[in-house]
Amino acid sequence: MILSMTGYGKSEFNTQGRKLRIEIKSLNSKSFDLNFRVPSRYRGLDLPSRKLLTSLLHRGKCEVNVFEEWVAGQDAAPLNKAVVEHYMQEIKAIQPLSDEVLLPTILRMPNVFASADDTISEEEQEVFLSTLKKAATELVAYREQEGVSLGQDLTNQLDQIKTQLSTIADQASTRIEARKQKLQDQLRQLTIDFDQERLEQELVYYLEKWDINEELVRLEHHLEYFQTILSEHTPTKGKKLGFIAQEIGREINTIGSKANDAGLQKSVVMMKDALERIKEQVLNAL
Repeated sequence: MILSMTGYGKSEFNTQGRKLRIEIKSLNSKSFDLNFRVPSRYRGLDLPSRKLLTSLLHRGKCEVNVFEEWVAGQDAAPLNKAVVEHYMQEIKAIQPLSDEVLLPTILRMPNVFASADDTISEEEQEVFLSTLKKAATELVAYREQEGVSLGQDLTNQLDQIKTQLSTIADQASTRIEARKQKLQDQLRQLTIDFDQERLEQELVYYLEKWDINEELVRLEHHLEYFQTILSEHTPTKGKKLGFIAQEIGREINTIGSKANDAGLQKSVVMMKDALERIKEQVLNAL
């Protein structure tokens, strides 16, 4: 199971005279980066809100927008005319529109309705945090849905690397012996005497530089470890998968530098292409 960092969640709470709506958007980020936009009377809940969201969302660039709308009724708050006029002037400076067009939009903007008392009761605090938690829970569900396709794509790219690894391993088993035989045949065609023992020493040194068996074994272990972490039921694994992808890249690069064979290089290129896709997708993993 893997979760995406991108997501969206929304929750509403309606009561007499007032409607509270909370929306949360999440994008990629190396850490938890929260942009909290709330009406002034809820700013005292910034710390408990951050603790709640951190425990549920873990990582990502999150934007929280809180809207409080007053509706007709005896509990409705009075209109803050100064704020409305300010919004009117600012918007008209950008785009000249009539008051009739602007007013419905402006009435949904923050601090449009004045409040005689900015303090909020314990009941209102509980309602706010409960609504915030519901929005965050909906965002987590969205992340899970995105994570299904993300995990499938990572698995597909991993299988592509495994396929090319198997192809290289099949060729590597006979590659060194064939290269050794070719060098010996070429030396026999020379009309000079040479020390056979010294030749064997030089061949061992020369052919060891082409040997990729250790790299193939390490690459196979890295791929297995990546698959294991991908299958774990933990909420956060994106960073760990990113570190493993770096190790996979090192082994693929080493194999490419030691291959010295057109057929093997083709497989290396295909592995690199799949790995780049993995790195791109891992950046979006929670």
